[in-house]
Amino acid sequence: MQKRGYAVPSAAFWRNRAADSHCRRHGQVDRHTGSVLEDCRLIQTTLTDCTGIDVEIESLLEEIDVVTELTKRCIAENSQTAQNQNEYAARYNGFVERYEKAKAQLEQLRATKAAREAQADAIGAFMFEVQELNALTEFDEKLWLTIIDTVTVHADGRMAFKFRGGTEIDV
Repeated sequence: MQKRGYAVPSAAFWRNRAADSHCRRHGQVDRHTGSVLEDCRLIQTTLTDCTGIDVEIESLLEEIDVVTELTKRCIAENSQTAQNQNEYAARYNGFVERYEKAKAQLEQLRATKAAREAQADAIGAFMFEVQELNALTEFDEKLWLTIIDTVTVHADGRMAFKFRGGTEIDV
């Protein structure tokens, strides 16, 4: 491509240059692999911690057990003792409402926990990919797209690689 009398390299040229530079400078990536893995472990631990959720789930399971027992007693009492049916229905419906509310909260917490566990698996898979960097012998586009956030090509030919974790390397 020509512009104003000088050649402008194509996007493919820069992509290939970045890939070649990436493979040639792989040693610089190796130095940062440990910190990337440490960051990933911290993120994995922090974002996917389910301790609080587990406590809430246990509490809701206890609530459901209590409400279930209260509902059974309410039904048994109604079948054995003459009662005002409006009062019975109000009590019974209150228990049912309490049960349904606890059940909905439980389902939401279980979904949140499952999502966090899926995040933990995804972060673990990413960490595995990062560990495999040491075995890199040729350009891997999938790995490139997973790890590299941006590449800035300067006028003097230098390239700055910015990784998704925030680390930057000038080549």
